[in-house]
Amino acid sequence: MAEDTLIAFDNLKRVLEEYGNLVRNSYQDALIRSNSIASGELLNSVEFEVQQGERRFSVVLNLLDYWQYVEEGTKPHWPPSSAILKWIEAKPVLPRPDKNGKLPTPKQLAYLIGRKIAREGTKGTHALSRTLEAVNAEYMEKIVEALAQDVGDAMRLIAFRPARG
Repeated sequence: MAEDTLIAFDNLKRVLEEYGNLVRNSYQDALIRSNSIASGELLNSVEFEVQQGERRFSVVLNLLDYWQYVEEGTKPHWPPSSAILKWIEAKPVLPRPDKNGKLPTPKQLAYLIGRKIAREGTKGTHALSRTLEAVNAEYMEKIVEALAQDVGDAMRLIAFRPARG
């Protein structure tokens, strides 16, 4: 936005910062509640920034690339066993004994988990969409009020500006 813009939008920026903080914190809480934490990398990666362009403000959420798989789940596919082994170690997954009382090795456990994913896919948490739905419901009115206050403040400045000449 141009330096000589009539409206600074300070109230809007403050409310958007509050909104971004609430989205980040609520999403992190939702991930924890959904038991979707293995390594904690996604949880710890959640950041946001308020961006100001020429004609718009945006609140951008920065997440690791695999967030959409946690959010939406996956269709049936055979996942790489190395990724499952890493997940088993990070989570950690405790194997159950088979009918003979024998515990599967980590590689066997990775195969069993991979086979289930290949048959059924994975379910998504929908934690982000639920978070945004709840926070948007709470913040839309606050955003409109902040914008109205900024415009009102600018109008008062215009009304009292002395003529040049």
